[in-house]
Amino acid sequence: MHRPLFLRILRAVQREDEYFTIRCDATGLAGLGPLQKVCAALRILAYGLPTDAVDEYIQIGQTTARDCLIRFCRAIISSFSERYLRIPNHDDIARILRVNADRGFPGMLGSIDCMHWEWRNCPTAWRGQFCGRNSRPTMILEAVAGYDLWIWHAFFGMPGTNNDLNVLHRSPVFDPLRNGTMPPVHFTINGTTYNFGYYLADGIYPNWPTFVKAIRHAFEEKKVHFTTKQESCRKDIERAFGVLQARWAVLRGPAYGWDRNHLAEMMTACIIMHNMIVEDEGDGAANVDFIGPTGPPEVCNNIPEVRNEWLNNHIRSELPNDPDQDITCQATYLSLQHNLIEHLWARRGSMG
Repeated sequence: MHRPLFLRILRAVQREDEYFTIRCDATGLAGLGPLQKVCAALRILAYGLPTDAVDEYIQIGQTTARDCLIRFCRAIISSFSERYLRIPNHDDIARILRVNADRGFPGMLGSIDCMHWEWRNCPTAWRGQFCGRNSRPTMILEAVAGYDLWIWHAFFGMPGTNNDLNVLHRSPVFDPLRNGTMPPVHFTINGTTYNFGYYLADGIYPNWPTFVKAIRHAFEEKKVHFTTKQESCRKDIERAFGVLQARWAVLRGPAYGWDRNHLAEMMTACIIMHNMIVEDEGDGAANVDFIGPTGPPEVCNNIPEVRNEWLNNHIRSELPNDPDQDITCQATYLSLQHNLIEHLWARRGSMG
């Protein structure tokens, strides 16, 4: 994190929470400064340190460091979630479509996948529903990321016993499309026009035109080429998870918190600061002024409660009887996959 970005965060949390201002006790002595408190919270997130490991360097106690961490995450969410957890606007959509069209996938909005975060201090009564793979309790993060590693969608808090498909059934990833807050996406492949974008996904996701998956056991040369390209571009989300965990080591190791809400706030704050670093270190492509309705920060509003709606109740548009607007149509999925195969094969031939 560059120094100007750090100072921007410092000023923002000071404006948001007076806890990060210098205050005097009853004797008139000044307490801890904002720099100490913010540094303590950032060191815990960046290095994965326990709260009692920053006392020597920052000169701050364990309970105070814990309070700093919780308040810091809440201040980050309150100050920056509207911008850095927004849904893509018109300029974002145009830029994303242009970049992905150059990569051979017109209409692609990003890649979607899930990541597990181990919860070391999971209560014993909950371990059964949170113990998934490796017999360790985990919580799942569903995210959508682009080539520039910007995370456009995040949904966190589902127990580790669920797989990617179960998480999708509770995820609000298609809520902007249903609510009409998602900018329209129109693209044409091989003379066929589609009215919504799609995400690259792995094989567990359903056969919907909003997900483009690799072909299992591909033997034809066209399909082999398509599968190679799809698997190559789908690594965007894997790279985003790797960079997120590398920048914030607290997400790489087991979570020692006891409260699910606090862990959700830590995850949300790390994603927001990840996007801030992507914007600060990028070429300025993502640094555009967003205008119009913004999406709710799903990481905050849907944790830890589990949504009660089934996915089929909210993934359809206002015209569910129109096959062109049905994002679960199998025929549209097969048509899109076939057109992408032909498009990538023709692109390969034109490039020599």
